[in-house]
Amino acid sequence: MILSAILGLSYGATFNGSCEAIRDAPFGCLEWWLSRYQTAIAIAGAILAAWLGAQPVLRQLKLSSLQTAATLQQVYTTRERLLESGFKPELDDLEQLSNELTGGYFQRDGNRRVLSEWIWDISQDVDRAERRAVRRQLKNRDGDSMAIARKGLIGTLGRLSTCMRNYNATVGADDPELGPPGEVMLAAEEAKSKAEKELPGRIEELSAAVENFRNAFMVDLQELRTKRQLYDQILAAADLPTEA
Repeated sequence: MILSAILGLSYGATFNGSCEAIRDAPFGCLEWWLSRYQTAIAIAGAILAAWLGAQPVLRQLKLSSLQTAATLQQVYTTRERLLESGFKPELDDLEQLSNELTGGYFQRDGNRRVLSEWIWDISQDVDRAERRAVRRQLKNRDGDSMAIARKGLIGTLGRLSTCMRNYNATVGADDPELGPPGEVMLAAEEAKSKAEKELPGRIEELSAAVENFRNAFMVDLQELRTKRQLYDQILAAADLPTEA
């Protein structure tokens, strides 16, 4: 634009007789033209030089942005795969435990002795599930929603485990080493009575926590996929040079 303005002015000056005063100069109008517009020509040249000099920098910035996009695409792809591969076995175990608790309790509810033995056995599975959930929490691989849901799941497993221990609190409560037999047994019977009332609700609470954990996984997985797809589109739309 600046160069066009300079050419226009010089063209007008030339045909308006401005060059007549120096027509005998060695270079005629060219000499007048250069003298008259040397500042504007210098500015135009500087702008052109700056534009040409900026092109390698702009290309480098574009390449750097694409490299960053490629890196982030790989990061989100890896996290998506790890989340899927690590979550499914864990969820399968939790759902199986939840189903066994729900079905097993109501199948044995009419027989207190059998129910007590079953609770003693399956409480070991509850404890193992809690320890696994804590270990995975320490690895810090969950998404934001899963981290919150896992914290709730661990709390639910812990309360269920405590309830199951209290359900069998009277077992061995007559041991003299634990303290005065009458006081220990009375406390154990109170804990057992409370646990008998709470246990069905604790089992239902675990089922809800497992379902909430599944929903949190779906939210985090979709978030990772959305981010990964964004970088997929950026790389797909990029004008990358093809290798020969």
